[in-house]
Amino acid sequence: DFADQLTGYDACFYCAGISSVGMNEEKYTHITYTTTMAFAKTLLVQNPNLTFNFITGKSTDSSEKGKIMWARVKGKTENDLIKLGFKKRYNFRPALMVPTKGQKSIKPIFKIMVPLLKYLMPKLTITLKDLGRAMINVVSKDYPKQVLEVSDIKLAAK
Repeated sequence: DFADQLTGYDACFYCAGISSVGMNEEKYTHITYTTTMAFAKTLLVQNPNLTFNFITGKSTDSSEKGKIMWARVKGKTENDLIKLGFKKRYNFRPALMVPTKGQKSIKPIFKIMVPLLKYLMPKLTITLKDLGRAMINVVSKDYPKQVLEVSDIKLAAK
């Protein structure tokens, strides 16, 4: 019903998602895989030269055979998005997201833990601002990899 509203675009930043905590595989797959693929297929028909950016997460399982349910589902989603035939497609795998100045929806515990995590695991931390910049930059400048881990996201953000 919304296909006619999706024409005339050069890029899609698909950032929709949900935590798998408390969900069974069937429901998580419907939300994460089925909904994403339906949207992407509709978008591709309307915009064959579009670049599709998809947010997944660190430890996504591209083999689709691992023990962690959410990682398998995300891996299948990544794999099938790549097969669709978008002009360009990128899968972003952020890990620990450091709140950006002015960000409003931050849980109090995160405000306490983030400085510690940023210090202990600097290679896994990234800001929402850098993630956004990286997504914009790969659309406008390109990037040599389709799957961007945290280190790639940091490079693409520059």
